[in-house]
Amino acid sequence: MKTLLTRIFALAWLALGPTLTGPLFATPWEPAEAPLMSPWAADLDPHNVLPEYPRPTLVRPNWLNLNGVWEFSATTATDPLPVGQTLAESILVPFAWESALSGIRRQMPEHRAVYRRTFEIPSAWSGQRVMLNFGAVDWEATVHVNGRFAGQHRGGFDDFSFDITPLLNDSGPQELIVEVYDPTDDAAIAVGKQNLEKFANPGRYTYSSVSGIWQTVWIEPVPARHIAAIHTNPDIDRSTLEVTVNPDVLDEALSAVVIAKIGDTEIGRATGAINVPLTVPVPEARLWWPDDPFLYDLEVHLLRDDQIEDTITSYFGMRKISLMPVIENGRGPVQKLALNHTFIFQMGPLDQGYWPDGLYTAPTDEALKWEVDQIKDWGFNMVRKHIKIEPERWFYHCDRAGLLVWQDMPSTFKKRSDEDKAQFEIELARMVRANWNHPSIINWIVFNEHWGAYDVVRLTEFVMELDPDRLVTGNSGIDAGRPDVDYQVGHIKDNHSYRPPHAPHPPHNRAVVNGEYGAIGYKIPGHIWDVDGDWVHHNYEGKEAATAEYVRFIDQLLEYRDRDALSGAVYTQWTDLENEMNGLLTYDRKVEKLERTTITAANLSLWQAALVTAPRRSSQRGTGIPVRPTTGESLAPGEPTSPGRENAPDGGPDTIN
Repeated sequence: MKTLLTRIFALAWLALGPTLTGPLFATPWEPAEAPLMSPWAADLDPHNVLPEYPRPTLVRPNWLNLNGVWEFSATTATDPLPVGQTLAESILVPFAWESALSGIRRQMPEHRAVYRRTFEIPSAWSGQRVMLNFGAVDWEATVHVNGRFAGQHRGGFDDFSFDITPLLNDSGPQELIVEVYDPTDDAAIAVGKQNLEKFANPGRYTYSSVSGIWQTVWIEPVPARHIAAIHTNPDIDRSTLEVTVNPDVLDEALSAVVIAKIGDTEIGRATGAINVPLTVPVPEARLWWPDDPFLYDLEVHLLRDDQIEDTITSYFGMRKISLMPVIENGRGPVQKLALNHTFIFQMGPLDQGYWPDGLYTAPTDEALKWEVDQIKDWGFNMVRKHIKIEPERWFYHCDRAGLLVWQDMPSTFKKRSDEDKAQFEIELARMVRANWNHPSIINWIVFNEHWGAYDVVRLTEFVMELDPDRLVTGNSGIDAGRPDVDYQVGHIKDNHSYRPPHAPHPPHNRAVVNGEYGAIGYKIPGHIWDVDGDWVHHNYEGKEAATAEYVRFIDQLLEYRDRDALSGAVYTQWTDLENEMNGLLTYDRKVEKLERTTITAANLSLWQAALVTAPRRSSQRGTGIPVRPTTGESLAPGEPTSPGRENAPDGGPDTIN
């Protein structure tokens, strides 16, 4: 018997009809049955799936969302390309085929499947190049347009694009076919917590596999010479912003203009060469804080002979992350984490980014926004994104909310070949470059608990050199797994101590954190993924006992903060996840498992008081030692004349004329 939710989706489908051009599907889409569903699943419109512009740090006004119902079929490595054919099933993009919202919710026999749809190019795009963009496809995507090869991409967490202009028909429907191969943990690739066996047999610390298209697919027109990427880097000590503009090709005739704004008011600009940092003044810069996450607008023009070729909009926050030397109880100096030259204890939950209905993909953007806002509302100022890389809109919501992010690189449990290592390092660099414009991200974590670890010193130093203005943790959980060794590299020494938390001994050159602790769990009937499963962390009696234990641990963290130079802690975890019962919320996000008011007050006790005297302007200098040394004169204080991006719409950055 179908659930009520399934019947509602089916009726909506019959009423509205398919969104694709071309033939009808052999079977209409409807969501599959799942043990749990989040509240937002009922809000999902199959004809308007994740309609928000997916790349908020590089925005163009004209684009076409290709999310929605596609044709779908399992396939093999030797099957011919199904050009012009109607596939047997339908799938809702961008939800992994193992997810309920995809409508499939099963694994493919050979880990392979093929997607197909058609689309039409708007006539207003005539004369421009057409880019086909994918937010993420797990793991290998081979793309064809009108039966011709457009490109191939490997890597399950990063975005990629193809210029499909030469492959397009002059008019009418354009056929798009995407072949996907995803070995998941059968291969030594970056998979994070995905496990093929746990899809049918849930249990313990790994979870359902995630395969196929799982982030937004879209097309957009661009000029022949266009902006491919930008890199923004704030400097609060100089009250400036460095912006590097990277066009699609190296052309000496190209130049760039970068304009910083508060709303419609220009506050600084720079003009100069491409591919080199341009320095934009940001006078009397208003600093980005957890309690005041002020975002400036950014407008970037690509010029040829003083004529505008391309324009994009973006945003930035003026903030700095650094190490601060302190004398702690007569010992030291030791290092503490500083934000804008101020020690702020960083307190956050472990968040693995799984949803019961969409797995890696939240049902709606509102669900993503709610999640980020709730983490802040529970009194946290940080979140550790564990073994997964989110869509850019999640980072945008963190930027907007003032939530600091420790970002893990997904890894593997298997031993890597040289080819596997090369692929991992490509994806590691992509993770940094794709997301380094987000002010919320302040710490890259290369490995977790030695999983798949190799060349830890070299790779940590590689990330430190690639992004010298953020912190880097070489291995989170030096005392967990094997080998039990501190590689003594990076900016942070990180122990995992669950019950109770613990502070590692502080060295002279790194800050110390408890990168995972807690796991205070119990089961709530009706909100369990696997009712007869192999559960972990379900040994407390209920809300009262779990809340009391949480507060007891916070009291210990306060002691470690003041006595042992502890700079941060990560509570495991934000929600239950399949057979882990240790969340502050149930996996379906419907029940709060600990007493929110008490937990919020306890969390705030760790860090809120430090903001009272924190500098709010770039002219208010501090004493922190930056990750990368900086110099410069301070500027006079002042107030901006408009509220900037504090109330930016959910659709992403404002379009600035």
